[in-house]
Amino acid sequence: MKITIENKLNKLIGLPLKHAGRAANLVWFGFGEFVEITTMTGLKREVPEYALHVECSFRITQCNKIVVASGDIYTPSSQWEGEDEDFDWDVQGINRFDERIKIFNNINQSKLIVENIQGDIIGGAKIFLTNPYLLEIFPDDSNLSEKWRFFNVRSQEPHFVVRGNEFNF
Repeated sequence: MKITIENKLNKLIGLPLKHAGRAANLVWFGFGEFVEITTMTGLKREVPEYALHVECSFRITQCNKIVVASGDIYTPSSQWEGEDEDFDWDVQGINRFDERIKIFNNINQSKLIVENIQGDIIGGAKIFLTNPYLLEIFPDDSNLSEKWRFFNVRSQEPHFVVRGNEFNF
C-alpha cells in the first residue's frame, strides 16, 4: 500500500496547497492551479486541480507545533461564549478547526509547495510542505469505511480511495 499511495500522491510534488476547508467532518485540501469546473447543478466554479478529501484523523504541523488537526472540529472556537452543551460543532465558523484553518489559509495561500510524499503500509500519508509544514493523514480505527480519497477534478479517472488497510480505484 505504501508504494501505491506514494505513486498516486507524487502528482502533488511541486504543486501549491491552495486552500483547505470542511463540509461537516470531511476535510478537503486543494492542490495545484485553479481550473474551471461545472457542478452537477450547472454552476461554474474555480477549484484547485487536485482534491484530497479526508475523513480520518489528520494534522498540520509546523516544526514541533500542531497548527490545526481533526480533533479541532469538535472543539469550540476561542470566540465561543456559550455553554458546552449548546455547542454544535457542525455549524460553520463556530469550531476551532474553522477558526484555525481560516488563519492558515490567509497566511499560507499558495505559498506552501509540496516537497515530498511518504505513504505507509496501513493507509496513512505524509505530505511535506515548505516553511516547514507537514500534513499527516492517519487512519485511526479498524473498520473498512472510507478514510480518504484523492482525485483530479478534471479527470474522468476513478478516485483513489483508501479504506482502512485497502484501497480502491
